[in-house]
Amino acid sequence: MTEQQIDIGNFQGEVVERKNFEDQNKGKALLNSDDEYVFSLIKFPHGFPKKEEKTNADKSITTVNKTMAVCEFEERDSKNIVVTMFRIDKLNFGEDEKFRSAVVKFFQKLGTPLPENKYPNWKEHFVVGMRFRGRVVIKTDKDKDNNTVMKYYLDVPTVRKLLPSDKAGESFSSDTPSKPDASLANALLLAKGSQTHQEAMDKLQNAGASKEVVMALFQAHLDGKVKYPIA
Repeated sequence: MTEQQIDIGNFQGEVVERKNFEDQNKGKALLNSDDEYVFSLIKFPHGFPKKEEKTNADKSITTVNKTMAVCEFEERDSKNIVVTMFRIDKLNFGEDEKFRSAVVKFFQKLGTPLPENKYPNWKEHFVVGMRFRGRVVIKTDKDKDNNTVMKYYLDVPTVRKLLPSDKAGESFSSDTPSKPDASLANALLLAKGSQTHQEAMDKLQNAGASKEVVMALFQAHLDGKVKYPIA
């Protein structure tokens, strides 16, 4: 049977237009790259595979397969969504900061460094509701109607802990205002005997602790309110 030939000179195929995703920051107050903002993680990150070409010293090309985690943070006042992507399939803890993985630097700046001797359980580190300060990198794009769309990305090197003024009058549990430390008390009870923050988070994970309890311990650790070992 003779294989059918296709004259690609006259071939008419299908063109798939670039998808226009919903502008989730439309109508919100604009952010700028000079100011510092307070951000919170609004949902657990999702991952996706990414292929990237790398030019070697001998000019040959190598395809590198990566796994990226997409994180979405909400700015406290304007409610703008700020995005960042971290490579998570390979972690570099090198002393030279320029070679250190971005996700490693991120958690170091928060005061909750990733464990170096084992691959992290991301549920213990990307805690929904976690908050911090930082700046944004601004990029613009065009939608299908040629309108300018503002896109904000987290400027990871500027990340730092919250200021005391950011937490004034707050409690660890909005569900129990009369007992503001109830969730933290439960967390400390479940994590009793832990020598480190990582060990404490492991115990909460193994105990199936609620999000509020995990968040209470995470935030208290950032605020320097947890003494180890936990008595």
